[in-house]
Amino acid sequence: MHLKPKSRIAALRKKAGYTQAQLGVFIGVTTNTIQNWEKDNGLDQLEKYLKLCTVLGCDLKELIEYVEAPEEEAKPKGFSLEELRELRERWGTNGKLKKPNPKSVI
Repeated sequence: MHLKPKSRIAALRKKAGYTQAQLGVFIGVTTNTIQNWEKDNGLDQLEKYLKLCTVLGCDLKELIEYVEAPEEEAKPKGFSLEELRELRERWGTNGKLKKPNPKSVI
């Protein structure tokens, strides 16, 4: 039997309490990109990275090294991990969004 990859992004995103738009903002991609990832588009590339890790005996984080970028390339692409933690804390536990207070909107 041949197994094919299936994205779990939608389930994990919903469990964390985020919309596609919010997740896109957090990581610096469009909502359309998130939709494509949730439909399994692009998983082939990710699967190749995972195979690379297996062959090289490393984890995914080890494939990337962060080096100083020239000023014109140093534009942020979404939020840093620390900013994401702060947003999750502000929104409540487990990344669940707090419902807005209708009185505070007026």
